Amino acid sequence: MNRRLRLIALLMVVMAAAGAAWVFAATRSASPATSALLEIRWHGNGIILQGAVTDAATQQVLVEGATARLGGEANQVVDWLDIAPAALPVPDAASLASLIRLGQEGWHLQRHATDAWLAVQSPNDDRSMQARQLLQRAFGPGVTIRLIPLS
Repeated sequence: MNRRLRLIALLMVVMAAAGAAWVFAATRSASPATSALLEIRWHGNGIILQGAVTDAATQQVLVEGATARLGGEANQVVDWLDIAPAALPVPDAASLASLIRLGQEGWHLQRHATDAWLAVQSPNDDRSMQARQLLQRAFGPGVTIRLIPLS
């Protein structure tokens, strides 16, 4: 029985990696005009961080938030964050890390130049309202934050 559980766990890890690779391929083929500058996806028992941040400290805070959300499973965090000084700033990276920890399976965040949207199961529930507040703190008052229902 123990061998069976190990096989199942291995298959789950392989499936999660395949899913992450598929998402990477799908998002990399998107038109640059519609691509988000920063994107976070919660899916397949993992979290994908993609885009650019201004510095290594911000990158580390986000990766640590994702790792904490996954119970310390760092191998389930896919980090495609580039460090680019010209990237949009994240004035409060700790709030964005808190949002990552709060997030649920299926959530999807995209940050653009002047706005950000977060797809959630129920835009009006308490968790989503808390997420909106964290996003506003993370990105600052000049960024419009929208919560949209998952499709």
